[in-house]
Amino acid sequence: MPRPTLTTLLPLVLISTFVMVGCAPSASNDGASTGGETPTDAGSSEGGSEGSLDCSGVTVEGYDLFLDPALSVEPALDVYPLEAGDTITFTYSAHDEDAYPSYGWTSSYITGSGEVAPSTGSFFFDEEGGVFTFQGPEAVGGVDGGPYAGFLDIETTIDTTTTVIGRICVQFALTE
Repeated sequence: MPRPTLTTLLPLVLISTFVMVGCAPSASNDGASTGGETPTDAGSSEGGSEGSLDCSGVTVEGYDLFLDPALSVEPALDVYPLEAGDTITFTYSAHDEDAYPSYGWTSSYITGSGEVAPSTGSFFFDEEGGVFTFQGPEAVGGVDGGPYAGFLDIETTIDTTTTVIGRICVQFALTE
């Protein structure tokens, strides 16, 4: 079977990501939309300390942090900063080169009301043998202020099936 090209897989990954985010379980929805809401410094202390950002302010279900047992992350942190110069390295020990996997990420941010809103995503273009890196900066697009907390989902796609293999808590950069 020929290896699919990235231009073929990118639309599939992005579409499946937005479908998965749109179908994420949520708390009761009284018809209010989270569109256009300002992200929050979820979990910050009353003093608003920049160093206290985390993902504890989420009010919807389905956003637990996790790592597939085959996925390791360096460095090991509770909250990963995404400022310029920050690098996160992922190693997926279940990597099977014969299956032609691709790896990608999607990000989401925590709104002021504790909802989770999608932000952006991409492929890891530096993957080699199941090892790939994320390099900052990454900011919440179209939203002023910050810093903000959110999630970075790590995904693998084989054929047309995308699986989230990890979700980590991140602190977005102020600007890209």
